[in-house]
Amino acid sequence: MAKLTIFRFRGHISREERFRQLFVEIYPRLLRYAIQLMSDREEAKDIVGEVMEEAWKCFDRLEAETQNAYFYTATRNTCLNRLKHLRVEQQHLDTLREVTRMDVNTGYRQHEAQLQQAETIACSLSEPTRTILRLCYWEKLTYRQVAERLEISPDTVKKHISKALRILRNEMNGKEETNGTERG
Repeated sequence: MAKLTIFRFRGHISREERFRQLFVEIYPRLLRYAIQLMSDREEAKDIVGEVMEEAWKCFDRLEAETQNAYFYTATRNTCLNRLKHLRVEQQHLDTLREVTRMDVNTGYRQHEAQLQQAETIACSLSEPTRTILRLCYWEKLTYRQVAERLEISPDTVKKHISKALRILRNEMNGKEETNGTERG
């Protein structure tokens, strides 16, 4: 502080002191202006801080008569650039959300269509293959439980399940049964 006082007595104010005085005078006004433009106090503080930092770098070249205009113009331009950047970020987020939603919906629809196709194929199987498939996969019974319920051997259950799965796999992949036999 003594150093600054010495400069004042000589009629000189240091660059730092001139900038500090300008900062104290203009910062609150620039902050209010930036808040009006940004509607976000923290974002406005960041912007005015950036403007003041840039002004410090070129402070010696700023003319006293145009300093206010420089600060307000720089603040406005920085706010507009930030708003533009935020708008682009928001567009990217919106696009990402839409693509994700479409992927989820498309995947869900495809999955539902496949389930519907599998159910249609399963319903077209002949007895007892259809019943054995339903008991094993829809009712979650073991081969042994199905065999006991239908009074057949577990090997017979296994044979019908293998046959049902082969038919499902072939028809889901667009292949028809080639052995000429009836389904199931």
